[in-house]
Amino acid sequence: MTTIRAVDQKGRLLFLCNGRITQPVNERIVKMMNILLHIGGDLMYFKPIRIVMGLVFFIIAGCNNEVTMLGTDELTIIGDQKTATEYVKEKGYKISSYDGQVQKYTLNKDKLLYGKTETIPYRQTWGVQKVEPEQYFGMEISVYSFTVTNHPLGTFDDSKSKVSILLCEGKVIGGTSFPNAAMDGAPYSLDGKTLEEVTGKSFQKWSEEWKKKYET
Repeated sequence: MTTIRAVDQKGRLLFLCNGRITQPVNERIVKMMNILLHIGGDLMYFKPIRIVMGLVFFIIAGCNNEVTMLGTDELTIIGDQKTATEYVKEKGYKISSYDGQVQKYTLNKDKLLYGKTETIPYRQTWGVQKVEPEQYFGMEISVYSFTVTNHPLGTFDDSKSKVSILLCEGKVIGGTSFPNAAMDGAPYSLDGKTLEEVTGKSFQKWSEEWKKKYET
C-alpha cells in the first residue's frame, strides 16, 4: 500500500506523489490537508471514500504551484550529501531534485591517461576544475548530483540544469554542470564554463599539454 501522508522530524505534513516526497511550504496548504483528513477520518472505512480522498491528496500535492518536489527528505540528509547540498545553495542554485551519490572512486594517474576511451569521463571532468588532480592522487572522490534551476546553463525552453559536486575527505573540491536536456558531450565547469574558458587555452593546446603529463 502506498502511504500518502507522513510527518517529518519537525511535525510538518509530507505527501508522496509519483515516488517523490512533496512538502507543503506554507501553513495554508498544511491547514487544507488537515481539514480534509479530519473530515474524511470517520469515512475512511468506506473504500470509495478512501479512493476519493487519495485523489484529492494527489491533486493538491502534485498540482499546487507552492509545493516543492524533493527527491529525498532534505531534513534527514547528512555527511557529504549535506555538505554538497549546502554548497549548491551557497552558489545560488535552487535545487529541484536530488540524485544522491552517483559516483565514488579513488583518483590516480591511470584514470587520467591520454588515449584511453575509459578515461575520457575523468579527463573531461578534471579538465574543467580549478584544482590540479595530482594533489588528490590516492584519495577517494565522492560525487553528488542535483537537478537545479537558476544556473547559467538554464534556457528559456528548459530552466533546469544538472550539477555534480566533487568531494574529498568531506570537503568540496569542485564540480561540473550539464544542460538538463543534453544527452551527451563534455561537461561544463560547475559555473557553466567550457574547458577553453576555464583554462584559457584552446582544446588542442590543452590536449597536447595533458598528453605530456598523462601519456600512456
